[in-house]
Amino acid sequence: MLSNLIYLQISSTDDFCITWGISAGDFVNGISQIPQNVILLDGHIERANSYNAHSKFSTITGRSQVKEYIIGEHKNFNDKWMDYQTKEGLDSLSDGEIADLLYFVHMGMPRYQRNPFSVKLGNEIVYLGGNNGFKRIYFKNLAELDHIVKLSIKRHLRSQRNSKRIFPRPLLIKDLDNEILYDLFHLSSRGLIIPFELAREQHRRFDIPLLIVKKSQGQGKVIWGNETQLRSATDQVGTLTYNTLSNKWSIEFNEQQDERDLNDLR
Repeated sequence: MLSNLIYLQISSTDDFCITWGISAGDFVNGISQIPQNVILLDGHIERANSYNAHSKFSTITGRSQVKEYIIGEHKNFNDKWMDYQTKEGLDSLSDGEIADLLYFVHMGMPRYQRNPFSVKLGNEIVYLGGNNGFKRIYFKNLAELDHIVKLSIKRHLRSQRNSKRIFPRPLLIKDLDNEILYDLFHLSSRGLIIPFELAREQHRRFDIPLLIVKKSQGQGKVIWGNETQLRSATDQVGTLTYNTLSNKWSIEFNEQQDERDLNDLR
């Protein structure tokens, strides 16, 4: 199975993204600040260090403890959590608001199209892990995603480069330029796949195909067990290139993309 890839789908109108291949380390190192408190929405009470009697939710308090919890993400745990500011805010939730949270966790989306962010909780992130490695993450400020994706792309490229060498040397990789990053975000509305295992390395350049899910797939699953399966469900719309001599990123499109204001993604 192809594993060294990133899947990214962003909904700028609802402030969430669906990802695969972005690790807990990418997330922790990419967000501007580790939350001070989180509510465990997945019921894994053995990972909690506190409990809220009013809402009946297990919680974790303390930035270092929260960081340890996120980094300790396990593929069988399907971590689901959201941050909150104070115990008083959690204690002030009504029965209806608690029910909305439970519905949100079960269905993966807010009830009645409500915003998943609560004034009482002051939360900025809602993180919903899934059985197959996919994650749905809501950000109050979608710009938080920028650095996370940049770090993940560098990590995946470095991993691909090292996998082809018996004695790999350290490789410093420059951050993706914001203009190129926003081009990728633009492509992601239909589901963008960056398969680093399919990258071509030549003349100190890595050319990575940019694939988007075919419209005919609709909401169907994309299988990437091998290159043939992946290619059959996607269209290549461009190439992301990193030149290790100049330390520069570039992007090239195969065809004219639909015009769209990238400010909509911020």
